[in-house]
Amino acid sequence: MLIAFSLLFFLSFANGANDVSKAVATLAGARVTSVKKAVLWGTVWTAAGAMAGLFLGADLIKNMMGSLYQVPAAADDMALPLAVALAAIFWVFLATWRGWPVSTTHGIVGGLIGSGIVALGFNNISWGVAAHKILLPLLFSSVIAVALAWFLGPILQRAAKRIHGFKICIPGLPKPVLVASSSTSNRSAVTVEDCVVCDCDSIEAKVTPGIVVSVDSLHWLTSGLLSLSRGLNDAPKLIAVVLPFIVMNDAPMQVWMFIVSATAMTLGGLIAGKKITEILGFKVTKMNHEQGFSANIIAAFLVIGASRFGLPVSTTHVSASAIMGTGLAAKTGLNKQVVMNIVFAWLVTVPSAAMAGAVIYWVASL
Repeated sequence: MLIAFSLLFFLSFANGANDVSKAVATLAGARVTSVKKAVLWGTVWTAAGAMAGLFLGADLIKNMMGSLYQVPAAADDMALPLAVALAAIFWVFLATWRGWPVSTTHGIVGGLIGSGIVALGFNNISWGVAAHKILLPLLFSSVIAVALAWFLGPILQRAAKRIHGFKICIPGLPKPVLVASSSTSNRSAVTVEDCVVCDCDSIEAKVTPGIVVSVDSLHWLTSGLLSLSRGLNDAPKLIAVVLPFIVMNDAPMQVWMFIVSATAMTLGGLIAGKKITEILGFKVTKMNHEQGFSANIIAAFLVIGASRFGLPVSTTHVSASAIMGTGLAAKTGLNKQVVMNIVFAWLVTVPSAAMAGAVIYWVASL
């Protein structure tokens, strides 16, 4: 039980440190808020999503382990889940230290492949499933995110500028108000009606109570939703990695596992989430409010839409690619060195985690 607790804590901590930035980097990069507040916002919603996995994450837990193997691993072979967890922890911590935004899921998949080859043999790996879980998210989600940000980004940015100047008001409160004309030649009173949606600079908005809707407020909303969906998607997968240790001790999956995962994600984000957030928010490209909003809403649309239809996409690849596409569309330029480092990290995540998993399994099985 102690092994399961420790592995789950450090795996979730590493996930929070590297992944919290994916949904909130545009908030900081667009100067909507500070990096510290953006990370705090992301960790709160990630923790909420992780706890929601207690009710909605059963299928993810069921499908995560074993789907890459053509034959079941031995029930008492605890070296296998140990190697998978340690390989993912090692790689995600290393990537965070280097400033690389990577996919924790791909780190787990790499650990499954490497340790599985040593434990079960090369021919017992379901390479078609591995390609589906790795190549499809890596190639298609990134290309689609860049393309949508390139073509739809300018349209969303123009819409965002129009939204920024409107206020949703409460009709009927107050009653039509008499306001004196500002013209010096005409001192007669004019009637100002209530408005449901009105320009924030208009007289109607000033006399009608309501809620101001701006790009910034919608940006906060999309970041929160994306963080929530990421926590909901990741926590069950992290728990699935350590589940064999729980089953071995005849202890069913309990609430404490989600509490540990949510807490560790939160701590990882708060303690070590700043570095990746700054890289994605400031060093990939320059963003204004509208550009940051458009990149985030495209990423949220792709991740939530793909989850709805069961398509395997990586939040890491989608979010970073949307930021890159926004920079290309705005012609503000991309930092080529930073982009090359990120793409390099994506390409080597699975092989590196696989090598680590193979070595760790070989040592542990001794």
